[in-house]
Amino acid sequence: MTFRRRDVLKAVGTAGVAAGGLGVAAATQESDDGYPAAQPDRGEPRAYEDYTVHRVPEQYDTIQAAVNAAEPKNLVLVGPGTYPEAVEVVDTPQLTIRGTDRNEVILDGEFKREDGILATVDDVVVENMTAKHYVRNGFFWSSVSGWRGSYLTAYNNRVYGIYNIDSQHGRYNDCYASGHTDSGFYIGQCKPCHAIIERVRSEHNAIGYSGTNAGGYLTVRDSVWRNNMAGIVPNSLDSEADPPQDAARIENNHVEANNNANAPDEAFGYAAWGTGITIAGGINNEVVHNTVRDHDNFGIVALPMIDENLYPPKNNRVWRNLVENSGRADLAVGAPEDGGNVFEENVADTTRPAGLNGGTQLVGGDPWVTMVLFEQFSQLDAGSAPRGDWRSAPEPPFEELRSMPDPETAPPREPVRRET
Repeated sequence: MTFRRRDVLKAVGTAGVAAGGLGVAAATQESDDGYPAAQPDRGEPRAYEDYTVHRVPEQYDTIQAAVNAAEPKNLVLVGPGTYPEAVEVVDTPQLTIRGTDRNEVILDGEFKREDGILATVDDVVVENMTAKHYVRNGFFWSSVSGWRGSYLTAYNNRVYGIYNIDSQHGRYNDCYASGHTDSGFYIGQCKPCHAIIERVRSEHNAIGYSGTNAGGYLTVRDSVWRNNMAGIVPNSLDSEADPPQDAARIENNHVEANNNANAPDEAFGYAAWGTGITIAGGINNEVVHNTVRDHDNFGIVALPMIDENLYPPKNNRVWRNLVENSGRADLAVGAPEDGGNVFEENVADTTRPAGLNGGTQLVGGDPWVTMVLFEQFSQLDAGSAPRGDWRSAPEPPFEELRSMPDPETAPPREPVRRET
């Protein structure tokens, strides 16, 4: 009888649950501040009962004019068209901005405006539209409590596609991002984050997902990360508040062929080129039940991050993943590391150091692993690393990107439920 590698992985997981062991859904890691890595499911957001619909272009010529006229809990409903504007939501919390057709409602930065939509007040929801050609970000939430981006497409914007910083209680779902010089999706500088990324797709970016100093109740799951320079990269940096990155859960993702040297890059994407999941100086993370394949360097790797300070990886648990066809090693830990990094029950062929997948707490990583990616960083720092142009990156596969159900009749909803 022939067993496929995925069948073996499923059998291991089933046996663990049947025996009363830790199932795939179990959260085991906690941040140094006591927050668990995973964000529990909290149910569907509740609909607002009393709201007014502000229609663009029927009632207002621009999205910004409708936003300015709206009150909390209102819906700005945008019809098909191209809107050359940069929308700011700075005075009206609990606002929903929604397109009637994801692929036909297009915010266009024309390579000169900063952000497609910028929200700096709480509980702003943006749904079912596209943002392209902005010189900063497609969709951006900053320093808010409550945020959601659903059924969004962001492509060929200079820095990030769908981005938030210093924010809590939010979700990205059913979104697409491509052609960005930093990352397609970003959550940064939050502890705890209380956030979920799910059912998204990220490709042709420098990095698929970047999460600087982000953790605590933070889950990245059920998504596709492929054809970027690097796939999923939680990381620690001194350039943002409260390092190191601490306690995120990366679960049930498909991470494939992140070796794209032609992706745009103006940050440190090439430093992690050829890797699927890279824990760059992070601690207390969970990496579980992902399929990671076809990377020129490493499938899943934990290694130190050097900024103003050195951040070695510590207490990361990597288990029950399928990792295959990696050029240098399927599983790896670089030196220096700070102990407690456990790799177990993964289906993988090659590891650095050898014997990494046995479930023991590693003491001492492999300097060669760190040097491989440090050489790429040195090439990037010298200006000799390959990179593409964000302005001419491939367009999204629009025919594959579905709109939200009933966009013209569905009531606006809160971003997320705060309670479990």
